[in-house]
Amino acid sequence: MPKIYITGVSGVGKTTLAGELNKRGILAYDVDSVPGLCHWRNKETKEKADYEYGIGKEWLMAHDWIADEEQLRHLLGNAETVVVLGLTGNQKQYFQLFDTVYLLQCPPEVFLKRIDVRIDNDFGKEKSEQEHILSWYEGFEKRLIDQGVFPIDATQSIAEIADRVMSN
Repeated sequence: MPKIYITGVSGVGKTTLAGELNKRGILAYDVDSVPGLCHWRNKETKEKADYEYGIGKEWLMAHDWIADEEQLRHLLGNAETVVVLGLTGNQKQYFQLFDTVYLLQCPPEVFLKRIDVRIDNDFGKEKSEQEHILSWYEGFEKRLIDQGVFPIDATQSIAEIADRVMSN
């Protein structure tokens, strides 16, 4: 089986899918849950920064969530099958590490509701943060699909999504 990367905006189900895949015995990592793998970085100064709940869209516009590519390579290691799920500002730079890249997609009303009710992550719960997500998600998804990333309907059940990912 291949090395797979799955991306999508906040609230599409990446963390839940990672849990489902791990339950099935498939090595899956949510980049937000791997200590030290990602950090916030100021786009202009390149300095690390700390996110705080409710920080707002202006701060988000000036910062990126960045994955450490070397640590990601180490995470992939020699695993025959591994799935990495996340959304980082530099993900395009490491797509080549993966055999397949998928994009989880669902309508804004679905991912915003999921963000509002999730209990494991406060990111995006603040209204201006949601406005920020809404301001870029359509262009982000279109660019990825234009680059050949495979879309998956994230309104399906997690079991159906996991089946789809592992069937290819």
